[in-house]
Amino acid sequence: MNDGEINPKYEVVSEADTFGIFGREEKTGESVLVKKVSPEAETVFRLAEILNKNRVSVHHAKDVLRDLVLEPLLK
Repeated sequence: MNDGEINPKYEVVSEADTFGIFGREEKTGESVLVKKVSPEAETVFRLAEILNKNRVSVHHAKDVLRDLVLEPLLK
């Protein structure tokens, strides 16, 4: 990893009957928590996988998740 590269890690968290996503940038310690993404665990695990695969910064994670969820609805 180059010094300028980001290294965020996302994981699925559960709260009551819904699942969310927690992400932390390993280099800076900055984090993001997106609560109540979906009641379907499989969907949230897939979204976290997309964030990890594309190394989405914690600053942009909420916007990317919103776009991923809304895109199919707008077609």
